[in-house]
Amino acid sequence: MRYKAFVVDSSRQVICVAKLDCIDEQAARRRAEQMHDEHDVELWQGDRFVAVFRGATTNDNERAILNRRPVSPPS
Repeated sequence: MRYKAFVVDSSRQVICVAKLDCIDEQAARRRAEQMHDEHDVELWQGDRFVAVFRGATTNDNERAILNRRPVSPPS
């Protein structure tokens, strides 16, 4: 299955994108989770949002914004 992991900065701008070919969603989640460190990582399968892995610099205000995110992948 094909997934994309978007590394985003504190302004929700995409820093980089990684294409992930994984056997299932659990494998994709594990790989995306390994990518987060300072920045958040959003995992998508096509136009379906799967998960966000919070980076060390995400604060409570940014978490509130993440909870209201659109249902489409970043451009």
